[in-house]
Amino acid sequence: MKLRVNKGSGGFTLVEILICIAILALLSVILLEVRGYVNNKKLLNTAQNQIALLETGMNAYRSDNAGSLPDGKGDEASSNVMYTALYRDKDNDGVPDEEAGVPLPTYCTALAVIKNTKAKEELDGIPVIKTKVKTDKGNKKLWVIQDPWGNTYRYRLGFDQDNSKGKPGKGFNPDFDIFSMGGDGLGDGMSNEGENADNVTNVRSWK
Repeated sequence: MKLRVNKGSGGFTLVEILICIAILALLSVILLEVRGYVNNKKLLNTAQNQIALLETGMNAYRSDNAGSLPDGKGDEASSNVMYTALYRDKDNDGVPDEEAGVPLPTYCTALAVIKNTKAKEELDGIPVIKTKVKTDKGNKKLWVIQDPWGNTYRYRLGFDQDNSKGKPGKGFNPDFDIFSMGGDGLGDGMSNEGENADNVTNVRSWK
């Protein structure tokens, strides 16, 4: 009698290889999604902490100025309004103004002015850079406060308390709002209308 022995090929079929490639691709996508979520969560926490510091500084400014606050419309240029107030740099030369030859103390010591944007400066604080921003009088180079995503923090003066509807271009709070445009840069939906209304990725100083 002769015995037949079936010998396996010992390799993978094309279908098995394709399935393995598909699984690896899926795992890679999941890993990238998780890394992106964790990184964005970290940046979000950083932004919230920075906004709290900026708020504290603006409250200190208000205490020193008979309860008044600078006017800000929540646009890109409003970041310079906030910087000028917090860093006490009215002439926008990148250093605090002086009184009797002594630099005035800043209202937010966490601000870190970067004089050379081309060099990678190591800093521990909220970055401030000079860049072109849109103003009512066209584009100008101004000092702005940067959020963790490299965009500008925005500042908006609140509405009068006796005006429940608020004023055009004013904020939601009776005092002031500080916010970041968020990681997607879409904004906060100031009018609460349209596709960007209540954008969940925006970081706000109000609830």
